[in-house]
Amino acid sequence: MKLTQFADYGLRALMVLASRPNVSLNSHEIAAVLDISREHLVKVLQRLSAGGYVQVQRGARGGVRLKQQADEILLGNLVRWMEEGQGLVECLRPDGGHCNLTPLCLLKPLLGDAAQAFYARLNAATLADCLHPPLQHFVGVRQQAITLLTQGKPEQTDHAG
Repeated sequence: MKLTQFADYGLRALMVLASRPNVSLNSHEIAAVLDISREHLVKVLQRLSAGGYVQVQRGARGGVRLKQQADEILLGNLVRWMEEGQGLVECLRPDGGHCNLTPLCLLKPLLGDAAQAFYARLNAATLADCLHPPLQHFVGVRQQAITLLTQGKPEQTDHAG
């Protein structure tokens, strides 16, 4: 199975947010931490917001945070939400696709069962299961470096007397 880039970015963005649970990050920071397109990320964050996974606050003090606890986010449900409308193959699309073999095909139910098993296996884990100290450290260091670069260096105080 292969996830869309959209779902991949969604998973990674949530891992970043879960790594910094007490911090609101803006889309520029998240995109920079992940080294991905901010424009694409904004669409991903909108989808995650619509699904109730993140809370977006606009404005100068705004940012993005997890709306749920990381241990409440089942990965299978999340991936299914992010991949909605995508089928593993043409005949598994929500609209039924356009495969002329569908009425005669014995592969479709096998692939459908495999997709269900995939989501069930992912639902045995939560977003919290994807976190560990090295990842959290990496995200924290990247986010702090990006914040310093975007806000400029802190003002230097002359301590000479």
